[in-house]
Amino acid sequence: MQRIALAAVFTGAIATAANPVFVRLTDLEPVASAFHRMLWALPLMLFWAAWEPRQPRATGGARRNRLLLALCGLFFAADLAALHWSIELTVAANSILFLNAQPIYVALGAWLLFGSRITSGFLAGTVVALAGAAMLTWQSLALGGGHLVGDALGVSAGLCYAGFILTASRLRACFSSARVNAWTCALGTPLLLLAALGAGQDPLPRSVNDWLLMIGLGVVSQAAGQGLIVWGLAHLAPAFSAVTLLAAPVAAALFAWWLLDEPLTSLQLLGMAVVLTGVALCVRFHTAPGFKS
Repeated sequence: MQRIALAAVFTGAIATAANPVFVRLTDLEPVASAFHRMLWALPLMLFWAAWEPRQPRATGGARRNRLLLALCGLFFAADLAALHWSIELTVAANSILFLNAQPIYVALGAWLLFGSRITSGFLAGTVVALAGAAMLTWQSLALGGGHLVGDALGVSAGLCYAGFILTASRLRACFSSARVNAWTCALGTPLLLLAALGAGQDPLPRSVNDWLLMIGLGVVSQAAGQGLIVWGLAHLAPAFSAVTLLAAPVAAALFAWWLLDEPLTSLQLLGMAVVLTGVALCVRFHTAPGFKS
């Protein structure tokens, strides 16, 4: 089952990596597009949750579960809003790099909150994968200068996504992935709508092309991508899932090269290889003695 879960998280990471392509091609502003990502995934998640013949029995107390479900929606909405605002206020490479530091936050959170232990081999794989992610964005980085607020928002996006991963991993012990995702979308959609309106952004697409792009964003990046990721969380340790998600920047760079005609440099190609090597090391040491999820 772990191999299937690993494939699901890996495929989900690739689906979420299409997010920048949809956002880049639309005329909608960043937070408004984040709202649509949640909006169009919501009916699919509700249908999936209603269609499931069986769902895990909820344990741990109704009040605790409601709180965790609310936190999932809050963390994910805050992650999307912070990331999209970060892209507006700093260079995209900075935002991506700080967001992809989330395996560090997840590992620390799992250790502090849940007592998870990680082998030195797994830690080494994580460092290698993060180094590869840095290489992917290195040539576009602009650290310091006037990017402080945008960089801080990028860090906040990573922290919020780590919070989502840790919270969703707890819920998967008692709720199906469809139910977790349905609650996440149901709570995140109005929050992102309010954020878009508060920022003065028009949430209505201006053309048929924009409508189709926003529907695709919701179906591909949110419903398919996050659906697979949350499903895999039931069978993988949170820290391992977080590292596997570093496949996303690799896929994002390939999508940008294929669909947006953005060139790939030799350093980026090397970074992709390093990321995948790091993930492979984490797969190797994930089940090694001493790893406790």
